[in-house]
Amino acid sequence: MSAPVVQPQRRILGLIFLTVFMDIVGFSIIIPLFPHLLKHYIESEGAVGTLIGSMGAAAEWMGGDTVFKKTVLFGGLLSTLYSLLQFVFAPIWGAMSDRLGRRRILTITLAGNALSYLLWIFAAQFWLVVVTRLLSGMMAGNIAVASAAAADVTDEKDRTKGMAVVGIAIGLGFVFGPFIGGLASSVQFSHGPVVGSFGLNPFSVPAAIAASLALLNFILVAKFFPETLAPERRSGADAKRPSIFDLATVRSSAVRRTSFANLVYQVAFTGMENTIVFLTLALFSYSPRDNAWLFLFNGACMILAQGLARQLVKRMGQRKVIILGMVVAAFAFVVVALIPPMMAAKGDGAETTFYVGLGLISFATGLILPSVSALVSLYSDASEQGRNLGILRSAGSLARVIGPVTAALLYFHFGSHFWVYIGGALLMLPAIWVVRGLPEPESQRAKA
Repeated sequence: MSAPVVQPQRRILGLIFLTVFMDIVGFSIIIPLFPHLLKHYIESEGAVGTLIGSMGAAAEWMGGDTVFKKTVLFGGLLSTLYSLLQFVFAPIWGAMSDRLGRRRILTITLAGNALSYLLWIFAAQFWLVVVTRLLSGMMAGNIAVASAAAADVTDEKDRTKGMAVVGIAIGLGFVFGPFIGGLASSVQFSHGPVVGSFGLNPFSVPAAIAASLALLNFILVAKFFPETLAPERRSGADAKRPSIFDLATVRSSAVRRTSFANLVYQVAFTGMENTIVFLTLALFSYSPRDNAWLFLFNGACMILAQGLARQLVKRMGQRKVIILGMVVAAFAFVVVALIPPMMAAKGDGAETTFYVGLGLISFATGLILPSVSALVSLYSDASEQGRNLGILRSAGSLARVIGPVTAALLYFHFGSHFWVYIGGALLMLPAIWVVRGLPEPESQRAKA
């Protein structure tokens, strides 16, 4: 009797996985390209009367006396702009999907993403790149909608499995997207005519891949994705989705403190994530292709940690695994911070040390993030799990607003990665202190 129910659920979860995976791959293709992309536009049109020229003048007034410092600052601002729009629009799209259905909103946001990447292909001027990031950030709420669809087709017992499908798709997307973008950047279209602000650019091939994935994703959802929210289950116009601003209303103090620790950790991690490609350019003169292999290595470390985390949780519990991950991260941040530019220039083991440090940060993240979600779930009553996990995800989204711009400003001001990574290590101290004070979940106390 159960087979007809299980099969559709597996099929829908498979479609959700594919939709989220393709979406994140397309979004993250640009990540290893940032320094070279920004350098291209600064050098090709960085004059008075252009957007990037005006931004460059402002950066010079702030002390940005080199092209490199400008690219660091502009990269942080673009990342923060995207994340801010995602933070604002994700609950809006989620609430609309509660009223209009998941499938309709997914098709709208995926069509918007395809349009943004299509514009990127023909972005001969920098202002068009900014428009693509604005549009893509506004459409980024599709992850929240996909998560809601996963919740629609799973009961409380299988809810964690549904959320894990989304989480794994996001993780793998961030592994393969930068890898594809870095490799694709070495291939360029023959430069065609430029009409006004429109024309091919050196990054049109990665943009074409992202656009193709978004278009394929749109077709996949439009043709095969079933509506998971029946009309009778849809909410009225006053439906409200959880956000980090609802944290004060959460009944469980343990959930509040766990969400705060997650916010602090992710501020440090996203700051590192945003500046890593600028650091590799400054220390090792990495190309986007070199960054592709670095992101693949980091992804492998994160996946390895997530596999190991299951075994560690059985022995230690989620709380101690999170503390272990944060201790490892603090050590790794210091390791990377202490790589001086002169050591990198001489090649005295700097690249190996860098890979060890970045690999440990990715490994620590693979331990921390799944355990944080599990801990919030264990601290929550069955009736509050969805809301509390939504608040936790919102905390991560807010961290992606704070982390990149903070790290970029530190890097810009000091002209070095040192304080970005020392700052990351210092942020681990309050996060560890908060997690140490958390109680053991009742289920784990019972086992003890």
